[in-house]
Amino acid sequence: MTMPRFRCRQTQSHALKPMAWVLIALLIVGVWGSRQPALATEPPSTMIIFDGSGSMWGKLDGDKRSKFDIAREALKPVLAKVSATANYGLMSFGHRRSGDCTDVQVMAAIAPGDPSRINGPLEKLNPRGKGPIAAAIREAAKTLVPGRPAGIILIHDNADNCRQDPCEVAREVHAANPGLKIHLVPVGIEADDLDKMRCVPSTTGGRIFEAPDAESLAQAITDAVTVAMIDPAGGSKPAADKTPPPAKVEAPSPPPVPAGPGLALSARLSKDAAGRLEAPIRWRVLKGDTVVFEASGPSVMAKLEPGSYVVEAAVGLVAARTQAEVVGQTAVQVQVPLQAAALRVTVKDLKDGPASQTALVTIQRLDAGSDTSRPLWIGTAAEADLVIPAGAYKVSVADSMVSREETVTASAGAVLVKEFITASGRLEITTVAKPDAPPLEGVTVQLFRDDPDAPEGRREIARSTALKPSFLLPAGTYYVSARVGAATVRERIAVGAGDTVKRAITLGLAKLAVTSVTLSKPSAVSAGLRPPLRVKVSRLDGDTAREVDRSSASAPEFMLAPGRYRIEATAGSHNVKAVQDIDLEPNANRKLSMKLDAGMVTLKIAGSSSPDVAWEVTDTKGALVTRTLEPAPRLVLAPGRYQVRAETRDKRGQSTFEAVADGQVQTIEVAVP
Repeated sequence: MTMPRFRCRQTQSHALKPMAWVLIALLIVGVWGSRQPALATEPPSTMIIFDGSGSMWGKLDGDKRSKFDIAREALKPVLAKVSATANYGLMSFGHRRSGDCTDVQVMAAIAPGDPSRINGPLEKLNPRGKGPIAAAIREAAKTLVPGRPAGIILIHDNADNCRQDPCEVAREVHAANPGLKIHLVPVGIEADDLDKMRCVPSTTGGRIFEAPDAESLAQAITDAVTVAMIDPAGGSKPAADKTPPPAKVEAPSPPPVPAGPGLALSARLSKDAAGRLEAPIRWRVLKGDTVVFEASGPSVMAKLEPGSYVVEAAVGLVAARTQAEVVGQTAVQVQVPLQAAALRVTVKDLKDGPASQTALVTIQRLDAGSDTSRPLWIGTAAEADLVIPAGAYKVSVADSMVSREETVTASAGAVLVKEFITASGRLEITTVAKPDAPPLEGVTVQLFRDDPDAPEGRREIARSTALKPSFLLPAGTYYVSARVGAATVRERIAVGAGDTVKRAITLGLAKLAVTSVTLSKPSAVSAGLRPPLRVKVSRLDGDTAREVDRSSASAPEFMLAPGRYRIEATAGSHNVKAVQDIDLEPNANRKLSMKLDAGMVTLKIAGSSSPDVAWEVTDTKGALVTRTLEPAPRLVLAPGRYQVRAETRDKRGQSTFEAVADGQVQTIEVAVP
């Protein structure tokens, strides 16, 4: 088992020869120095995406204000604390048009300056439409330059409801800009919707800051801004930055050498732990209320005048303080006990497989009196080397469709490795028209799994419209549905633990183009009298006809699986209809012309233009064709004899007429005595 990178070292060390120290120093520089990220030379750029969909007018439990109002008012004071040199902008979606999945807008471009640039557009924001979250993430990523420090903060209250896959978009964004992290602030979101979004931060190295209620929302937004907008040079850090970074291990170093009066500072996990903690500890030394020394490192030397001091040490999720006294001209060794444990979480598909770097890890405190509804820490498995307070915890891991959780008891001084074996595999799908053809675009791939409680015995667990969707799944059997237009192909696929299953699904689609001939008389067509066409497509299975698609386009085209179909075309809203059965072969390209015999009839009251009239038209068998209150209705009718009745406020009249099939437009006047 690979032990965590936290190291405890005895304070008593044997003397090493000068050449040995030189060799160790060279190893440290060569091995550990290569792992340190380069410091950014400019402030990070951050795009804030603020949900403008209509659901933001909803309420959070226990608060009368809308989620939109609470989130907007929580964001303003946080931005006021960010340095004027910070680069950030504002986007929204769903705020301009109802039902439009392309409604994404940059409301304030990324730039440094006063937060009024953001507050002004926020005040004018009026949530109203859909929630195209995936599209918003994609557009936000385009505003950020690859290779530079960057982040996205998404404040939202739902998953994407525009049938797009945020997981796939996150993978696209991460591939194009690996340094871009996407952080989520879910506002009162349902658990199922949150599960659909967890892949976004886990893929990009971001975090989730949950806000289930109004009280936690302000803190969640503060934490998200803090994490996303920290300038490596310290220029854009909010004034109240208390978010602990994940603890990491630095190279071993010799104990500080006492040189004159001061404090040689180091820390240990607990009072009884035999060794010094090798981790990037943040140190502060105070004399009274004044900070007289600050530094970061596993062990540091603070040169101080004789006197009484308070020493503060913080690392990971732990902070501790102790009193220290500098006496005389010799440095005093001070080891601060943190009363903490070191915890490393690893996630693997198989026991001997590689460790996941993107799985999302959530740690919640379980001790009595702790708030178990709010996670203590959320991050990726690559970051999950932590120093945590002693206590009991629930540790959860999630990666795409895979999740596990266990409880951990961390005693003071313990060094723990919690390894999760997910027994998962990856399923990669491509859809093609025929073997060896390129992947098809516009295909919706759905995954189902057996579920006795589901209405049809199967439950949908994922869907994607990506060109080559990929899913991380628990080992098991899955039902894959690939759909384009009205054509659907289904396959059953088994995925084993540690496997990568690649499957090409051949759709073998047939293309059907339907044309119709109706009201073909040139005078009628030129007068704009062609009625709307509706085409219904039904799959024939024996004597049963099951509708699979329909269209009201003037010349509709359908993508259909091979088989036998019934095509029904209807003109207008009355009784003009044509029906034809056809057989479609794989990869066929069929054109179907359907003749709709019909005539156009306009009804009028003879010698009057009264708007108050009720019309009723029946066929020769007395069957009702239509009723209308239009003053002069225009009807599209199949050839034949009809009877029309007209009724005004106090008079009635009727007439018989013949509808012809050549598209002739005729006017029938009904006398009302």
